[in-house]
Amino acid sequence: MDARRTEGQPHDRLTRLCDAMADALEAHPEHRDGDKAVIMLMNDEAGDGGLVLHGYDDHGEAAADLLLHLKAIFAADGKTLVVASAGAGSPN
Repeated sequence: MDARRTEGQPHDRLTRLCDAMADALEAHPEHRDGDKAVIMLMNDEAGDGGLVLHGYDDHGEAAADLLLHLKAIFAADGKTLVVASAGAGSPN
């Protein structure tokens, strides 16, 4: 499976479950315009995962928000998350 694929519809069991969670979020009485979510499920037995972005128009914005939350998770464990770009212009 190509991990970079983007589709308008869920393409497997885990992304269908993520999509159902996004639908539940949208239907919740406390949901507000502007609420965004990165919904991720993993299955250790099958060794696969699914992810749905809800409310994001830009994948980069979703990734940046996710990194901020990961940084907080690391900090709660007394660790520091360091992110370095390996994109174009990197001196690798």
